Amino acid sequence: MSRHEPLQPAYNFSSAPEPVGLFQGTVDVGLGKKRFSGTADLWLKFLPSPRVIFHARVQGTPESEPLFAVAIQDDPFLSFNGQRIEGFRGRWRADVDTFELDWHPRSEPVALCDMQSKTSVAAILHLFNFPDFRDGQYQTTAAPAGRALLVLKAEGWRVSLQSLPNNATHEAWERIKDEGGCFLTHVAKLERKDGKLFSGDEACEQRLLLASFLSFTKGGRCETVCEVGLDAAGDKTWETFGSPRITNPPYSWFNPSKASQAELLFPLFVKRWQQSEEWRDCLRSAIYWYVQANTNGGALGIDAAIILAQAALERLAHHHLVVDKKMISPEGLDRLRASERLRLLFSNLNLPVGISAATPEIQKAALRFNWRDAPHAMTDIRNELVHPASKKRVVDCFFEAWKLSLWYLELSVLALCGYDDTYTSRLTAEYVNESAQVPWGARGSQF
Repeated sequence: MSRHEPLQPAYNFSSAPEPVGLFQGTVDVGLGKKRFSGTADLWLKFLPSPRVIFHARVQGTPESEPLFAVAIQDDPFLSFNGQRIEGFRGRWRADVDTFELDWHPRSEPVALCDMQSKTSVAAILHLFNFPDFRDGQYQTTAAPAGRALLVLKAEGWRVSLQSLPNNATHEAWERIKDEGGCFLTHVAKLERKDGKLFSGDEACEQRLLLASFLSFTKGGRCETVCEVGLDAAGDKTWETFGSPRITNPPYSWFNPSKASQAELLFPLFVKRWQQSEEWRDCLRSAIYWYVQANTNGGALGIDAAIILAQAALERLAHHHLVVDKKMISPEGLDRLRASERLRLLFSNLNLPVGISAATPEIQKAALRFNWRDAPHAMTDIRNELVHPASKKRVVDCFFEAWKLSLWYLELSVLALCGYDDTYTSRLTAEYVNESAQVPWGARGSQF
């Protein structure tokens, strides 16, 4: 692979967490039965939480001031560069002949053009709070000087992720650790491997796939934002505008010091994702619940995280055992206990089911409650959270049950994709950059 050109962000995000201007245009605002014209700036605001906002300024006359004050109580609308933006108003201010308001789009990303009709040979993508990775497969042969490189290739597409120049990715992560919030950490380039054109709609499809893959890799919600399509001359052909939706999970299966793990998984993940619409929905749902459950003490408590993680496992079990392999009927699976459903899934994926020394509290409790294996322990603890009828004292097992459920969930997704390399075990790893072989196959160990 030849050396990659250094990528530059399409927008200057260096002023974050201060608002960043993305676009300017003309605007029409409807207030009651009147319409007013003016200008608007499209901003990416980071505080109190990331969101894109249109800040509009329209002109009236001194006679308009009472209308401004009264009509804002009605349902206003906003049209930007001739395109109506569905949304709702935020802050507003009225002077004698000037009216300003913030307009919040109802959904993101916002596209200000017909994405199907616009084509490009490449697209620039922006990533916030993505792990500071290194040691990709192409680092020594293809990375620009001073940049970390991760290349994701599958089904005729290539996504090249680069760190920022001048050690800016490391500095961004120092700010994230010290201040919280979100900062640009990587720039990516999407392109077809054969160099052919692709539409904006096709780029959006790849973005959805990447969002699930990157979220599973990071262990928390992570998606590209503010994508820009480029033609062969490097000019913009389309743009989408969205805000980063980020979380900072405690850890995941991915070792940032071994970026090749993501490069090896990606084509396997895409193959499974594209196998059918049902598999796509299954993976998307399981990963959504996974990132919600991989909490680091935020709004979601560890009890809710245990419930969500096991719901994701049961979703995978149903699709793999009933829909894909047809090993059992839907009615047959429903008749099984939850522990039996999980045991059947894990056994079919060659995952160990025994209770090991990696979960000492569960191991001690197993003697009191006659838990035969890990699926039995996990589901019994979950049942005590949902239906505490027997009043078993299992609170000391909550943390380990959470870790164990997520460990099984990560390994189940990896196994269902056919991945057979290394990962970070949240049960045994002492450091985030410690890797072990997956526990199936000839080289795998039990834990």
